[in-house]
Amino acid sequence: QSAYGREDMGGLRRLTTPEMASYFEEELAANAAKGLVNKVSGGKLVQGDLAEAWREGAADYATVAMRFEMLDTMVERASGHIVSGDPARPESVTEVWTFRRPIGGAWQLSAIQQTR
Repeated sequence: QSAYGREDMGGLRRLTTPEMASYFEEELAANAAKGLVNKVSGGKLVQGDLAEAWREGAADYATVAMRFEMLDTMVERASGHIVSGDPARPESVTEVWTFRRPIGGAWQLSAIQQTR
């Protein structure tokens, strides 16, 4: 979330699969084309529950239901005007994240499902 809020594509590429990095890149570019930036900060994991884990071929997968709090605002790039969100009030969010890794390798985010 921190890398996303900073529009740090290098960081996102290290932490996500190529498919997820591409999705994030498209989303960030769409915001930029509208003159907006999605500021996400202060992410705090409140609860994480492993929903399932499995192996397919040479890859391990794990799906985790996560509830976290974060500051999430959409801001006009030119003026700094807040279009949506409250920079002083954390938002509570629940999502289901799926992680993938080559057996014995580093985990990378491969999917996100919104639950709200």
